[in-house]
Amino acid sequence: MSLVKNAFYSAAQLLPLAVLKQRRAGSLLLPYHHLVSDAPVPHIRHLYPWKGTKDFEKDLDYLLRRFKAVTLQDVIQSLRTGQSLTAGSFLLTFDDGLREIKDIVAPMLLRKGVPAAFFLNSAFLDNKNLFYKFKLSLIIESLQSGNHSRATLDRLYAFLQADESTVIAALKNITYTTRGQADEVAGILGISFAQYLSDVKPFLTMDEVGTLLQQGFAIGGHSIDHPYYKQLTLEEQLFQTRQSVDFLVQHFNLPYRAFAFPHTDAGVSKIFFNTLLEGPEPLDVIFGTANQRKDFNPKILHRFNCERPSVSINAAVKGILLLNKIQQMTNKDEISR
Repeated sequence: MSLVKNAFYSAAQLLPLAVLKQRRAGSLLLPYHHLVSDAPVPHIRHLYPWKGTKDFEKDLDYLLRRFKAVTLQDVIQSLRTGQSLTAGSFLLTFDDGLREIKDIVAPMLLRKGVPAAFFLNSAFLDNKNLFYKFKLSLIIESLQSGNHSRATLDRLYAFLQADESTVIAALKNITYTTRGQADEVAGILGISFAQYLSDVKPFLTMDEVGTLLQQGFAIGGHSIDHPYYKQLTLEEQLFQTRQSVDFLVQHFNLPYRAFAFPHTDAGVSKIFFNTLLEGPEPLDVIFGTANQRKDFNPKILHRFNCERPSVSINAAVKGILLLNKIQQMTNKDEISR
């Protein structure tokens, strides 16, 4: 994290929470995570950091002492009726449908009585496919093991047009559009993603999702296979969204239709939102990642990242509330599309 961000979070912690919580009426705190684990997770290790169980439990205790937990259904009901949620409410969400939701997160939430919503990629459920960025992390993990011959590495460097000093950067430059290159690289290095899916089972199964629903949790779509929406055409954006939501609604007979953007909603047009919120079988709510800012439609809500282990929950919450106050004062709290 940059020095400026560190300084901002440090300053935010000094401010009284009661003052920062005085925001616009009906505001909702929307922290999101992907993973909680004390163990190494090779398919994520080279992508982003995450919190362990002790820190996550501290986060939950902090939120429960200072805010009121609500369900996804509570949020949707509020949007449908126009009746505000209780002041100081929060909705906890997790993206990507990782196995740790079942193994670690859900048991902790159930023990503390915290509801949550899990946003799932339809292509990854039942471990049928592996997210291309997870493939890149596994490739980097394999390279750092030092188990490859010079001939193999030379083939890899030639394929990526890189050398030993630039190969990691070249791998990280592989995008959703060029994701097939990850499979070609795996072939060069002798990595089997199919075997990894079979052995590790990084994603939830459909049966496990059904159990989570029975336990009182909520689910929503998170696209088919986790693209950057800015790189897609409007038609592709709509297809990715509808397919992921429809798949869950139809399979689990859900009485609501919710979606959370993978990566970011930056650059997505107003036409996209209007089509999904006002057309046939409209979505009830769409979650973006623009740090609690307002959008042109009240059914578009923006979450903030709360999983960085280097940022305490006190700093993360106060930081986002302070940022929102500054944005309000400078008339920058509403997204322009």
